[in-house]
Amino acid sequence: MPLENAERPIVIRRVKKVVGGGHHGGAWKVAYADFVTAMMAFFMLLWLISNPDKQMLKGLAEYFSPADPSSSSAIGAAQTMAGAASAGNSRNAQSNSRSATGTPAMEAATAGAARGGTATVPDAALRVLAQELRIDLDTVRAKDDASNNVDVQEKDDTLSISLMDTAKRAMFHSGTAKLNPFAITLLSRIARKVSDSGVQIAIEGHTDARGGLSDANWKLSGDRAQAARNAMIAAGLSPDRFTQVIAMAGTQPVYPDQPNRPENRRITIVLQAAGSALPPDTSFRF
Repeated sequence: MPLENAERPIVIRRVKKVVGGGHHGGAWKVAYADFVTAMMAFFMLLWLISNPDKQMLKGLAEYFSPADPSSSSAIGAAQTMAGAASAGNSRNAQSNSRSATGTPAMEAATAGAARGGTATVPDAALRVLAQELRIDLDTVRAKDDASNNVDVQEKDDTLSISLMDTAKRAMFHSGTAKLNPFAITLLSRIARKVSDSGVQIAIEGHTDARGGLSDANWKLSGDRAQAARNAMIAAGLSPDRFTQVIAMAGTQPVYPDQPNRPENRRITIVLQAAGSALPPDTSFRF
């Protein structure tokens, strides 16, 4: 018996421990989400700082500015809160009032009136198009020394491009509605640039005060506006993009105190932003 126990082999069991292979948790997801949010806020801040629209900046300042405790708005807010506290927050108290209060969400979206803001948010696509047009037209103006012949005015939902006569250069042959090559070049560039956008176009024809408000002046301004439309269509712009062709004669001079200046003779192309997805009437009254 002792001999058999001596010949039995000795077995050594080794257990391998694995360290660090378990579940790490989701803390990295929270950190990544915070990082993405911070970067988005940073780029929004850069965009707001570089925004040249003073009216929009004023509205944003009003949105984020704390109310002065001594101001009338703060006193009114305190009175409103006191009245709400006395009335209670029960559903029954809220449902007893049949008069609507506050600003509807759709109304606030269209007018930018959320939380006291007064700025109307400009159409983003129109602003981008305005910058592209300025760059494109500046090339022509620099090449032909015609910096005073083109004026671009940007508003919230419209962009006006005026092609004006000057003492050195005109857009039409004198006294006619025939465009000269320089004006055709400008109109063709504008047409090609706006052809891929969704803007609608109105064209105004203006004359100076020579001839007053005679039939000839009205006809000449209308014929010039129509000639500009035809030139843009010839450059590839679809005819259904035009909403108005208007004869203005000398009713809206650039220089009212100098009605005979050549700059008052002009063609104004008004680009109108694409319509909002929201209905124009948000009251839903039938």
